[in-house]
Amino acid sequence: MSTIFPVWIMLGLDVLMIIYTLWVFSIFKPIGKLGVGIGAGMLIWLGALHLGLSSESLFPKEVSGIAFLLIIFAAVGVVGALLLLIPALRKLLFSLDQRQLLLLQGIRVFFGGTFLMFASLGVLPQGFGIVDGFTHIGAGFFGLIAAFSVACGVQGKRRAWFANIFGLTDILIVASTLALILLPQIGPHHNMMYAVFLPAPLWLCFHLVSIYKLIFGEE
Repeated sequence: MSTIFPVWIMLGLDVLMIIYTLWVFSIFKPIGKLGVGIGAGMLIWLGALHLGLSSESLFPKEVSGIAFLLIIFAAVGVVGALLLLIPALRKLLFSLDQRQLLLLQGIRVFFGGTFLMFASLGVLPQGFGIVDGFTHIGAGFFGLIAAFSVACGVQGKRRAWFANIFGLTDILIVASTLALILLPQIGPHHNMMYAVFLPAPLWLCFHLVSIYKLIFGEE
């Protein structure tokens, strides 16, 4: 199998995720030029990420697992800082209701299906790919169920809590496993990093905002 195949699959998924995210942002209220700016910023980051991963120059090849895990946490911190410190982004993020915040997790089912495929093709270690694939599918599915439940007013809060806890746990376990266990086997420039350094920090932030709104009773 050509090594370029998984790269294009992951690039396609990230682009799909960007489009889907913008759609959910604007599903109840147009976001106009802000949406264009968000989309452009995410595409620029994807381009820079692809350049760094494809040239294997983004990270030191011998980076330790603990150092790589800290890099992942730093990436999440940067995304969170951008969302909170840029007024227009902060306003947009906290204007999203629970339906939108939970719906944003739905795209994860496609990533989960891809990880299952990668496990079957040997692109990912089989055990990890199967478990990660199913947990990502579960996170996306539970997010969709919770969004539907909130919209219908049927046990929405309880299901939103479950979807958020499950989704957060999935992200944290996958990131820790990649960095602390699998890194010597797959390396820091593996195709999985297209998910780790673009969608995952956003999904984590969406979970945290959803939980914030659940705690303080905001819709």
